[in-house]
Order: sequence, then structure tokens, then C-alpha cells
Amino acid sequence: MIQAVLYERVTMMYRMTTLLMVPVVVSLFLPAAAAQAPESRISVQADRVLSPVSRYLTGACIEDVNHEIYGGIYSQMIFGESFQEPAPTTLKGFEVFGGNWRVQGNELHFTGSAGDKLVSDLPPFRDGEVGVDVFMSDGACSNAGLIVRVDNPGRGNDNFFGYEVALNAAAQNVRLGRHRKNWELIQDVPCEVPIGQWVALSVKLEGRTIEIFINGKSILRHEDGRAALLSGTVGLRQFQPEARYRKLWVNTGGQRRVLDFLSDTHPCEVSGMWRPIQTGDAAGTFTLKRDRPFTGQQSQCMTFVRGQGQIGVENQGLNRWGMSFVKGKPYEGLLWARAESSVELFVALENEDGSQTLAEKRLLVKAGGWQRLTFTLTPKQAANPGRLAVTLRQPGSVVLGYAFLQPGEWGRFKGLPVRRDVAEALIDQGITVLRYGGCMNGGCREHYPEYRWKKMIGPRDRRPPYAGFWYPHSTHGWGILDFMNFCEAAEFEYIPAFNMDESPRDMTDFMEYAKGSADSQWGSRRVADGHPKPYHLKYLQLGNEQHVDENYWQKFKPLAEAIWARDPEIILVVGDFAYGEPIHDPFNFSGAPITTLAAHQKILQLAKQHNREVWFDIHIRTDGPRPEFGGTFSFVDALEKLADGAKHRVVILEFNAGNHELRRALANAAAINGIERDGRIPIAASASCLQPDGQNDNGWDQGLLFLNPSQVWLQPPGYITQMYNRNYLPQLVQCQVTGERDALDVSATRSEDGHTLVLKVVNPTGKSVPAKIRLSGFVPGKPVAQVTELSGPLEAVNTADKPRAVVPQQRQWTHTFKDGTTRYTFLPYSITVLRFQ
Repeated sequence: MIQAVLYERVTMMYRMTTLLMVPVVVSLFLPAAAAQAPESRISVQADRVLSPVSRYLTGACIEDVNHEIYGGIYSQMIFGESFQEPAPTTLKGFEVFGGNWRVQGNELHFTGSAGDKLVSDLPPFRDGEVGVDVFMSDGACSNAGLIVRVDNPGRGNDNFFGYEVALNAAAQNVRLGRHRKNWELIQDVPCEVPIGQWVALSVKLEGRTIEIFINGKSILRHEDGRAALLSGTVGLRQFQPEARYRKLWVNTGGQRRVLDFLSDTHPCEVSGMWRPIQTGDAAGTFTLKRDRPFTGQQSQCMTFVRGQGQIGVENQGLNRWGMSFVKGKPYEGLLWARAESSVELFVALENEDGSQTLAEKRLLVKAGGWQRLTFTLTPKQAANPGRLAVTLRQPGSVVLGYAFLQPGEWGRFKGLPVRRDVAEALIDQGITVLRYGGCMNGGCREHYPEYRWKKMIGPRDRRPPYAGFWYPHSTHGWGILDFMNFCEAAEFEYIPAFNMDESPRDMTDFMEYAKGSADSQWGSRRVADGHPKPYHLKYLQLGNEQHVDENYWQKFKPLAEAIWARDPEIILVVGDFAYGEPIHDPFNFSGAPITTLAAHQKILQLAKQHNREVWFDIHIRTDGPRPEFGGTFSFVDALEKLADGAKHRVVILEFNAGNHELRRALANAAAINGIERDGRIPIAASASCLQPDGQNDNGWDQGLLFLNPSQVWLQPPGYITQMYNRNYLPQLVQCQVTGERDALDVSATRSEDGHTLVLKVVNPTGKSVPAKIRLSGFVPGKPVAQVTELSGPLEAVNTADKPRAVVPQQRQWTHTFKDGTTRYTFLPYSITVLRFQ
């Protein structure tokens, strides 16, 4: 993902557009009153082959953004498996969405992760004033301040509607931005933000106008026009590790009200993704134990003190969206637990509120250290949503360190820790190459000490948790090797990305693990981990969205030499960034985080010196309806000038956007068309491969395949992958389009024997476009062509309730060619594949 996420897209190099999503039913027929553009002309010379077409332009990138892995493809049904999340903070009159908010005197102190929020339960209001005093003790800190007109908040960086008004001590400015489940910068205004002092920040709201004051002085007045959010409540939001607040106030209707910070009494200390269970008159206690934790920083202790009933904890999966249980199907689980005295523990599958027990098993925890307890539960009836409960029913105490629950073999893909329905849907989608990377691998931060491949092998219940980029309590339960296992089982080509801070020795060991003989040190470890044969690894990426500068070069060189020494055939992929403007001088350009390709030149020279091949991964925007290639193809030209014979290629492993609508499908299709016509890019992939429904929490609302606990469904951009894969042909032929500028985007391909011809046509406009199609060097032998068409409003999406609201339509078209010419009208906002035999 674009690196600027970490700084809340400070540079805003590329436009992000997210509109309200409205499902539609697609019609094959053009409405009678629809506007029509002037006729275009598509001229195809099918006997003029220009270049081969790569089979790997229908790829996808998967990472843990929005829980694509942990909560997504990973078969683990429990979220919060290691009890590392802190107990929820509770403040009277507020709801907490991440972070630790502590009341000290009349001040509120915050520690936590980027984007954590505290939202008042004050009823929504339209006009008024809001203010708070903010204290920053660190000049390196980024945004802290108010959110106003807040609506529909949830956990995650950008998971709310509202305006952000924030002070930035590092940049010395005040920021105004808009959130609509995403991030939209309105304006940064330079101003003094003192360190170590209280700063009075206030906002005046009048209709569509927002005015910001610092210490009583007006800093910015903005009219938001048609984009304005007109009503909501107030809150605080962080994008830094620490800050302090006091004197939060609201003035509505001429009445000023102070919103006091008062701690609420919390009945128990239970890790954040779990909830306590207390039934009957049973009394007990819950604490987070930080001495002798099973893993990480803490473990969960629960004690039954007295009474009749149950004391325990329950988990409902990813962000507590509920588990789905299928009647009569087994579920496999395990617990790590310890107890000072022997105690009986019960595990059960239950419905959402625990009023029905679907399956149950008794486990004995013996006195002593950590014990691994396995169980199988088969529900006697279905439940969706449901939960896993772990309880005590008599006096005693137990400490829980780790919990795991997954479907049996019936619900997993080829025995792997992978959801079967997700895996089969990815295969049906037509993905040909999968890349595992993005910000989770340390590319977006200078240092990720815990994201290392050696922490991702062995029994998954013994792998340590780590602080991920997207989620601070991530799991290594599904990592690089699990990704490789899945890709080989699914028969995908694959590209794993590694942390740039891996050591050369560790990468040498990885190459031996992946490709060494069974009797080598690390090859034998691979065999013990269940993969007797070496992996078919061809590509290995170093970093993600890096600034490829001298610092990157100094890390790349020793890693590359260590890897190539073990496998001279491996193709290393540089985790490059994005280039927003054309490059005319390779050593002096703008539109990117760097201004020179000097480090690229050194990498190319190294590849030539060792007679190895190196690729460069850059990313583009496909918010739609057209792609934004920026300086992509000029970057390819620039590398060719610098290569001096070094073997190299450029790949695009992330099409990025802020939506999953039809508009993105149009842009993705046109991007693939453009890459085919250029002919130099062997692999293209779209982010994000997966998205758990309703769990978008950081702005990257762009999933190709959506999922919830019980179903999966494709979004319009995912159908483009499917349409293009199913109509792949290996040779690009000459094709010209004339007529209204940018009305149609066309790519023409044919089979090697010349018997099949495919036109892929994108109409990114809101008008129907009639076109005259002229073929030379090809005469259709069949009177009908196969038509596959995806169209609808730009905002069209699929939902869990209507998963097939917008899908490709197929039909036979009698083309009536005469003298090599026919006509076809392309629907507004459409992607059309015409297949001639």
C-alpha cells in the first residue's frame, strides 16, 4: 500500500475517491433515453503480431490490510488468539475505538496506535463550536486533535464519517481533512504548534463552513460545498504515540457544555477481543497476567470464587463479528493453559448470546506449567453468529495463553490452514500470480524487528505475536511459508516480500530452507514442517514501497549477494514506490519520494556484475474510471537507458484505489489493456486481494473478493480478473481506435494459430459509444461472437445480501460482418470482451 498511509497520506500524491456504495442490477440493454457519443472506429490487423502477452497480468496482492490474513484467508476463527489486546478503556460519556485513554486528574492521557479514537455519546448536532486543549511533549509526533460531525465510527484509522482538525508538531501545521471511511486531505495550514505547552484548539461549524482557531486566533476558514458533512457528534483522534487533553467543550444553541473526562468502573480485566461470562450467582475475577506469559506481554487469568454457574470468557471472531458454525461439521481447537491447582475447564460452541450450547467438551488442566489441550467440537445445530466459550464451573483458577479454532478438513483447502471457500473463490476468480507483501513486511517503516521469516515457521501456536503495521496485535500464525504452501497447492505463481532488515545470514538460511536438500540443516527443518520437496520459488521481493536510495542500496547489496550465492536463478524484485510524473532525466525528476535513479543504477550494475536478473516493482492508482499511470512507462524507459546490458524488468504488483466499485473495475481493465499494449511488463497485480465485509478500518476499501464468516463474493474489480483470465490469448495484435478522444480503450489479442481473436474494450464514459469494427487478417468462421459485458453505475458494488447485483453478462452476438466490417454499441461505464472464432 502507498507508504503515505503512515503519515496520513501527507503528500497526497494521488487522488483517492470514495463514494457511497449503491448495489445495482445490471441490464444488458441500453436505456432508450441514454446519451450517445459520436461513432468510434476500431481497426484491427490480426495478422500483425506486435508482442507476446504475459499470462500473469491477472494477479493480486494479499497482505494483512483490513485483516486479509488474520480474519480473512487464515482458517483461525478466533481473533485475539494470544490475549495480547489490552482490556477496553471505559470513560463515562464516551466510546473508545482503540488506544489507552487514562484519566489523570483533570487531564486525559493517551497512548496507542495511529488512528485511535474517542467519541462522545453527545447527540449529533449541526452548528456550534467545539474546543479542547492539547499538549504535545514530543516534536517528532504527528497529528492529534478533534474530530467533529462524527457519524458511524468504528475501530481503525479511517473508520468513521467526519472532519479531522489536528495539530502536527512535527510539520508545524494544522490539518483539516474529511473522513468518509477513508482519508481526504482538505488543507494543511502552517502555524506554530509549541512543544511542552497547552494549545487551545477550537472549531466553529456553520452549515457548510468550518473555521479553525488556535489559541483564539483564526487559522483557516473553509467552505466545503457539496462534499460537506452536515451533522454529527464530537471526539478526539490520535495519529501519534502519546498526547494529553483537557477542557473538552461544546457550544450549541448558545449553551456551553464541558465534557468531563471521568473513568468508568470496569467490572473485570479481560483482553480486548474477548468478553467475560458470569452466569447464575457465580462470582469471580478476571486479570491480565504479565508474569510468565505464554507468549507476548500477557495472558488471561480467570478465577471462580464462589456460587453456582459459570465464570469464563468468550470470543466471537474478527472484531467480534460472530463465528459461523455448520451443523454436524467438526471444528478443531486447542488451548494453552496453566493452573496452580488442577481444575476442570469447559470449551463450548454457543450461539451469539450463549443461550444455546451447540457442542461442549471438558478439559482437565493439571497443576503445573503450560499445557497444550486439544479438542474437537461438532455442533448439533447451526449458528451464525456464534461464539467460542471457555469457562470454569467450580472454584479454581486458570491462566489462558493461546486459543485456536478452525473448521475440520471439510472446511479447509487441501488440509492447509486456509478457508476452503476463500481459496476456491480465488481460483475461480482467475488469479494467475499472487504477491504477499505490502506494509506488513516493514516496507513502510524503517524497522520491524518482529517481522522475520524465522518467527513464521514451526507450530503456529508457538509462533510469537508481533506489532504489525495494520494491527498492533498481529499473529505469525499465517506467514510467508504458509503463503507459499497455499500458492503451490492452488497452482498460483507467487512472489513473497521480505523485510529489508532481514540479515544476509538469515536470507541464506531461508534459501536453504526453501530450496535445499532434505539432509541440509534448514532443508531438514522444511521437511519437519511438512514440506518434503523444495519450493518452486522463482521470485523474491525485498521490501515494499521503499525509497530506493543509498540507504536501500546499502541493505539490498548484501542481501542480494547472499541470496544469489544460494540460487543464481532467483529473480530479485526491488520493492520500489510510485512515480507520479514522467521522467525525462533519470538523475533529476519530481513526482516521487526520490529525485534520482542513482541507486537503481547501482542495483543494475550489481545484477550485471553477477549475471543475475533483477526486477523493479512500482505501483499505480486505479481509483477510476481511468487508471493513473503517471510516470510508469517513462520509468521503464529510464531503466533501459541505465541498464547497460543488465537483465531487468519492471512489474506492477499493486493497482491501488480507495474503492471497490465499478469505477475501479473500469480502471483495472484499462490498466491491463495499457500494460498489454506496452508489452514490457510481465506481471501485474491488483491490491487488495481480499476484504472482510464491514471491517475496512484504514481507507483501503478496495477488496476484489469480499468475505464474511459464512460466504464469499466478488466485487466488480474482481470480475475483471475473471473476465480477462478466461479470455486470455498469448499474442498482441495491431489495433487502432479513432473517434472521440478517450471514449474507448481497446486491446486486441489472438491465439497462436490465429483462429481466435479477442477484443477487450473499456468505455469509461457515461455515454454509450457506437463503434465501427474493422478486421483485417482475420475472418470469423462462426456467425456469432461470445460477448462478456460488465456495466452499471460507477458506484455499483455487490453486498452480502445482494452478492450478484453487478456481475458480467454473457450472450451470443450475431456480428454480421460485411467486407470485414461490423458495428457494436458499447454501454456506458462498461467493460466488454468480444471473442471471435
